Amino acid sequence: MQFFAVVARLSLATQILVVISTAAQPVVIPPAAIEQLQQAIGHRVELGTILGGDYAAAGGIYSFRGGSVADLNLSKIGGGGDVAEPKPLGLGDLRWAPVLQGNLGRLAASDDFKSGYLEGNKSTYDTYAVQLGGGARFHFNQHLSLAPLFSALYGHTENEFQAGNAIGEAVKAAASGTLVDWKVDTWSIVPALDLKCDWTWGRTAFEFRSRFDYFHTESFKTSSPLIGIEGSSQTWENKFDADVPLGLRLLGGELHTGGFVSRTELFGDAVQGLSVNNFYTLNGRFVWAPLGKFLKLRWFGLGASFFLGEHFQGWSAGVDLSFKL
Repeated sequence: MQFFAVVARLSLATQILVVISTAAQPVVIPPAAIEQLQQAIGHRVELGTILGGDYAAAGGIYSFRGGSVADLNLSKIGGGGDVAEPKPLGLGDLRWAPVLQGNLGRLAASDDFKSGYLEGNKSTYDTYAVQLGGGARFHFNQHLSLAPLFSALYGHTENEFQAGNAIGEAVKAAASGTLVDWKVDTWSIVPALDLKCDWTWGRTAFEFRSRFDYFHTESFKTSSPLIGIEGSSQTWENKFDADVPLGLRLLGGELHTGGFVSRTELFGDAVQGLSVNNFYTLNGRFVWAPLGKFLKLRWFGLGASFFLGEHFQGWSAGVDLSFKL
């Protein structure tokens, strides 16, 4: 799975103290609280938009829990691939085919403040995201191909601050609608290069994939005058996948097993987003694959993944759903 980071532009917030009047005395939100909220905002908006919206970040519908970043619940469905048979370009064996990819996703994340000024309080983030894009895949031979791709990604994030003590109640009263309890819409452009090498051994299919993605994200609509999102980062994933037919027929299809192992490098703001330079993913699946054409479905079944990086680990399990366009 791939991640990226965005930077919350809260320059105004760092220069002011949020003040409201009460019957007793004004309530002041000190810079320490503002700084904690700044850091959390950038991290959660980035995770929601990319994990929920990017097709390459994860396949199928997953529930993700754990890790040092936050508690996350992720559900998504996406597909991509060649939409036509490769056609000759008139340059030796070089052929090309148009590619489409799309994704819908939702991610719910939470920050439990366990230290600092906001200790004992909680901030939740709910993100919906959609991605649509495409490009062309150039086949150099039967095994090796390269696809330059471009996609657009839309994300909508809503924040709710849940006060757990008197300090939290004061922060919520003073900053609701500005630093907490806000909504933001973002757009992202995502150019990518996807190198693929596949081969078979008997009926078992192997695939090596190397994909580089560049993300640039900005906010275009926000309910808070203090919240703005702008950032860029890059990810580079190298993945080895195996698909093993089991020879067991069921309902017009065949049962398969398989999975993949991958290493993802992070660059730019992504490093700050997860506090890691790279992480590993180990995946296993057990799926049903139709023997003929069935709604462009490649396979449907169960999958599970384990993610491991410095200061970051977690797992996902759920429906593994893949389409072939």
